[in-house]
Amino acid sequence: MQTTHEKTMSGAVFCYDPDVITQADPQIFDPEWHAGRSGITGQSIGRGCAYFLELDGHALVLRPFRRGGLIGRLIKDGYLRVGASASRGFREYHLLAWMRAQGLPVPHPVAAHYKPVGLWYRADLITKRIAHARPLADVIAEVALPDTIWAQIGAVVRQMHDLGVDHTDLNCRNILIDDAHKIWLIDFDKCARRAADSWTTGNLDRLKRSLEKERAKAMLYWSEANWAALTKGYDTA
Repeated sequence: MQTTHEKTMSGAVFCYDPDVITQADPQIFDPEWHAGRSGITGQSIGRGCAYFLELDGHALVLRPFRRGGLIGRLIKDGYLRVGASASRGFREYHLLAWMRAQGLPVPHPVAAHYKPVGLWYRADLITKRIAHARPLADVIAEVALPDTIWAQIGAVVRQMHDLGVDHTDLNCRNILIDDAHKIWLIDFDKCARRAADSWTTGNLDRLKRSLEKERAKAMLYWSEANWAALTKGYDTA
């Protein structure tokens, strides 16, 4: 498993991979600092905003944690204060590191940030950017994938479930496909290891609903036959 160091500065706590991060300072979690050194190469808008960075020769993704839903309109990025180890960023960092050690294709966690502010805390996560990878939803908006790829997706999801990881937001935008047709799983906020139960079926149901929702918005090269290939890959993995 990768080496992780932890540091406290100015009340903030952060953990990081010393093989990637050479400048262990909270400013690496500040988008304005990166913008000032022309280190931001792009960004992705979702519930929050993910920043694509170049730092020390590495292509990285900085994701500040943001609330969604109704409460997100009132409290954008504050979470009820807990210890650093129980914070959103730290939990996802350590889960990613553990899954990578088990051979699951997930992003390499680089650093996690915990900043207490009164009764609240803010959190950030930095991971390595997966090269030449795109969300499944974007890929199938352009081309039809062979059943072998759909079966690979099912097999990777089964691998995750066999490790006891419940991906509570498994959808067609949290599955990436790179240029070599390798499947990747991303965005493990609020996810955890659990004993096997009906949540495995819930993950698959959520994924299928996301495909149906995307197809309702725009043309997708996706059909029930593709889903059958995915579930066959899941069942036979």
